[in-house]
Amino acid sequence: MPKSISRALRALFPLHAVPISTLPTHAEARALAALLTCRGKRAVIYPAQRGYTVSEVAA
Repeated sequence: MPKSISRALRALFPLHAVPISTLPTHAEARALAALLTCRGKRAVIYPAQRGYTVSEVAA
């Protein structure tokens, strides 16, 4: 997909992440993200001040 089309789509339909939980270890965060993925959700993991935050990506 050309960059101009993907930029236009992102402008029309921005993605945002809804925090689900903050977990102390990366392994626990990956397990929760895998559970969300199995349920058909999109998940993202990013480092937080203490541990890792798992968020669900909502379109």
